[in-house]
Amino acid sequence: MSSAEFTREVGIVRATKHYLISVEGLPSAHVHDIIVNEEGGRALITTLLHDAVEAMILDPFDAHPGQQFELHERADHFSIGPHLLGRMVNALGDPIDGKGGFPAKNAPFEIEREAGDLARRSPITKQLVTGFSMVDTVLPIGKGQRQLLMGQVQSGTDAFCREVIRNQQGTDTVCMYVTIGKPAFFVRRLAEQLLVGPPAAYTTILASFSSDPAPLITLAPSVALYIAEYWSEQGKDVVLVFDDLYTHAKYLREIALLEGRLPGRDSYPGDIFYQQAHLIERAGSFSGKGSITLLPVLQTDLESYTDLIMTNIMGTTDGHLSFSATQYAQGVFPPILEEESVTRVGKHTQSALQKQLSTAIMALLAEAKEHERYMQFGAQVSETSTNLITTAHAVRALLDQDENEHIPPDAQAIVLALPFTSFSSSKDPTFFLRNRAALRQVACGPDCAGLREMVRTESEFERFLHHVEEHAHVFIAVCHVY
Repeated sequence: MSSAEFTREVGIVRATKHYLISVEGLPSAHVHDIIVNEEGGRALITTLLHDAVEAMILDPFDAHPGQQFELHERADHFSIGPHLLGRMVNALGDPIDGKGGFPAKNAPFEIEREAGDLARRSPITKQLVTGFSMVDTVLPIGKGQRQLLMGQVQSGTDAFCREVIRNQQGTDTVCMYVTIGKPAFFVRRLAEQLLVGPPAAYTTILASFSSDPAPLITLAPSVALYIAEYWSEQGKDVVLVFDDLYTHAKYLREIALLEGRLPGRDSYPGDIFYQQAHLIERAGSFSGKGSITLLPVLQTDLESYTDLIMTNIMGTTDGHLSFSATQYAQGVFPPILEEESVTRVGKHTQSALQKQLSTAIMALLAEAKEHERYMQFGAQVSETSTNLITTAHAVRALLDQDENEHIPPDAQAIVLALPFTSFSSSKDPTFFLRNRAALRQVACGPDCAGLREMVRTESEFERFLHHVEEHAHVFIAVCHVY
């Protein structure tokens, strides 16, 4: 027998609890090391005790007391590279789409990384173009921003994320959609939408299913960030979707309770804030590298925003978009409640004119909502108030889009400026609702090339509105309903 066989460390399973095992021995083990049994089944060490280690089972096998485990050699565990694009992988980076295997594994298992200090980060100055006026013009998102998407189930968050990814075609952006404990039919439908056609050239789906064991579901965001950091180091901008972190938190709670850790508020582990914040802070805009724009989703049946997980993640992101299930059911898209949403850094990516337009729209919608509240009590409103409400409804009609309708930001600004000009005189919101497609087409056409340039260069909002009015005849020519 060789000397190497005498010196290797072997641990013995002393207890099992579902997918958790307690292993005696392995004195040189570290947290997040991988241990393997004699059949090659893997487990991830999560806790170091004075006489044992605790680990989560990663592969489908039955552990039993007396079973032997040894430390896995610190070798490569992931196959990362361009071959991931257009593919679906599981939380261990293995292909699960039936399209063949991957090249040899070339990256170690490093699910925990430091987020990096401020010196490694750069200001967020470039906009992530979603194609939707409510976001790009009113509530913009910057590349490298961590923007929470929150709403009840069936509020359109997944449809919005899918369309944001589809709109990145031709931008040299890499996209990853991470499903966290989702049903198989949801993942299958998502793959049919994102891994077929143009999006397949720049998109990867990392899927964890509701039927997967809890360890794989909780690892999915960490592995996705690891892959996203690879692309960022290659100089690529990355859009990363976590759908959703509420489910992620529930599985973290399940593991903590099985491990016997003392629960905190709502039975979540005491370090739940750290666990999820540590993931979120790894996204950002990095000096000399690409950016990672993180869109964490929170889907909940609760209407209150004071829920533990909700407030935790709201406190670690750079803003949030509040989605309405009621508006989504009514056909509004994106169904975002602007009065309950905020973007803390996104407006730094806009031109001076876009910022002024965004401020004007937000003020108009807020003021109109106040006047509408008075009207509910039977109060009489002035002609000025009536005109204000009419203009606000016209703006809302122009903010509404089809799910697959993507509009460039400069064209968005031109169309949204129309209700602030004399062009909207004597025109009700129905006019804009019926003609918005034609108005958008003109704004994207050659007749408005100068206006689109002004959106990027003009600093005076009133001057821009004057130039829009000068183009009124171009818009009137395509409108057939008055």
